[in-house]
Amino acid sequence: MSAVALQRQLQYRLAQLGGIGSLGLVMLLLAALGWFTLIRAGEKELAGSVGKLQALKQQVESKSSLPLSSALNREEQLQVFYKNFPAGNKVPDALQRIYRASDAQGLTLDTGEYAWIQSGSERLARYRVSLPVKGTFTQILNFMDTVLQDNAALALENAVFKRDKVDDAAVEAKLVFVVYVDTQP
Repeated sequence: MSAVALQRQLQYRLAQLGGIGSLGLVMLLLAALGWFTLIRAGEKELAGSVGKLQALKQQVESKSSLPLSSALNREEQLQVFYKNFPAGNKVPDALQRIYRASDAQGLTLDTGEYAWIQSGSERLARYRVSLPVKGTFTQILNFMDTVLQDNAALALENAVFKRDKVDDAAVEAKLVFVVYVDTQP
């Protein structure tokens, strides 16, 4: 069927519908268009809100399993705080997680500087790990992110990045991590 014949057929059918029938057809098309734009968008937003609600419920459930801080005295609060830090003999485990993260990113840790830092009266000691790293910027950032996520008692103290030329892909970085450990487990 040609375009001219199709156009004539459409004009004939619209003439048969009349003014009210044509208005009804237009309203039907607008309703369908409205459903696809407004209702579908609302359904997507609702699905996103349901996901957020479930995440918040999980957070509330995990927080409700913790003891209320107002119900604990100061000494009990400190005990709960110190429980989050590993004992001094667990430092090799933290170092293993660092080395695994470097292997996962394809980085080589050739040499490093390690220092145990403890003040006389402080219960928390620090184990400082200074690592020279060479790789792409993305590799180094992913390495840092993985190390920090895998070690709750570890902090990034310092990060220095150096590149010889602007267009070099390789970046040299010196990363200083600190592992906090409980000296009185």
